[in-house]
Parts: sequence; structure tokens; C-alpha cells
Amino acid sequence: MGWSGIQKLIGGHEMNKLMGVNFKKLALIDANKLVDSLGSLNCTIQFGCHSYASAGGEYEISRICISSNAENLQRLALVLLACAIGTQSEAYLPIGTGGPTKGIQIDSERPSEYDPFHQPKSFTYTPKRKLKRYPWYPWSLTCDHWTELPGFDLDDIPGESLHIFDGRMDLRKPHLVCIYGYPKAFMRLARLLLDYASTDIPPEQIDLEIGGGFRGVSSASYEARFTRIAD
Repeated sequence: MGWSGIQKLIGGHEMNKLMGVNFKKLALIDANKLVDSLGSLNCTIQFGCHSYASAGGEYEISRICISSNAENLQRLALVLLACAIGTQSEAYLPIGTGGPTKGIQIDSERPSEYDPFHQPKSFTYTPKRKLKRYPWYPWSLTCDHWTELPGFDLDDIPGESLHIFDGRMDLRKPHLVCIYGYPKAFMRLARLLLDYASTDIPPEQIDLEIGGGFRGVSSASYEARFTRIAD
């Protein structure tokens, strides 16, 4: 479905269906089967490092930057939602473009039903038409980042020889980007991506930063940047 068709699905103030997926029926969805129906993600993933100055000195943080068009941002959001709410908590979303990053592994924690962050049963969405470059700031400074914010990391391709991901890693080797966290964090990230995809005039990029910046992602994970590109 093209972007014009997606826009027609927005009725009033809520979008209840996207790419044939009914948000109200997400609890019945198998995330891996959804990936099969949506196809590969078309995006560019880049890695970089930058420095923060703090009272304790200067330290370096690694960042993952995901660039894609509106439809592919929505595709990623749907798979995040399916992992948070559906029948399967884990899915592999392949990337259709060339390069060493072969896909995105999504892994939603499934805590006990007695845990206050247990798996949600539904998702509702009201589009936000205006976003900031740091969309979760200042709320992210005081939230419970372990349960309410997603984490980003790198991992090996199954079947490939193991190599350690650190500051000396060779990013030309095949690898996966991993997004992990509690269902609540996945729903928050999916809502943000849907907003970013549907905003008429989005910021050039949206940044999710850890402790030294605005703590938009889990501590001990990579910072994340999303950039929406033209179709």
C-alpha cells in the first residue's frame, strides 16, 4: 500500500488500521507471519561515535542511525507492536538493501502476569502532528528507563562466525541490529515511529540518547537516531 492509501485510512483523530493490520486485533498476530506478509525493510543503517563532556570527564558514546521512508518506518512500528502485544515476542525483520546489516532482531521481554509491566492486550493510536528532535525529553530524565525505554544493540548473524562487538569491531562483517525491552517501551517506540512517518513536516531527525544526553534509550545500549527520507 502506498503512502496516499495509508493516509486514507486515517479517519477522524485515530488510525485503527495500517497495511491491512487491525490494531485492535494485534493480540492475535504472530509477529513472524506479519513479517512474511510485510516483506523486507528498506532502510540504511549507519554507525558513529561522538563525545559527551560531564563532571567526571569526557566519554564516547556509539550511535545507530536508521534512515528510511515513511512506509518502512511504519513497517518497523507494526512489527514492534506485534512483538509487544501478539503471540510471538521475538521476530527477525530482514533488510532488503545491500550492506553488512542484514536485519533487525526485535525481542520483547515477557514479564510475569503479576508484574506491573505485563504484556498489554491492545493498542490505540492518535496521530501527533508535531514532533521535536528530542521527542521524549524531558520526560525521559525521570522515567523508569529499564522498563519504559527501548534498548539498541548489535549481534551476530546466526550461523556466522562469532566476533566481539566493541569499539574495535569491524562493521564490514555481517551483523544484526537488535531492539529489545519491555512491551511498554516497544509500544512507545512504535507510536513515535508512526508519528514521525505521518507528520507533514517532521524534524530532520529524531534522537534518542542515553545518560550523557537526554536518556531516550535504555542505559548500556546504543543511542538511536531515526531519519525520515523522501520516497
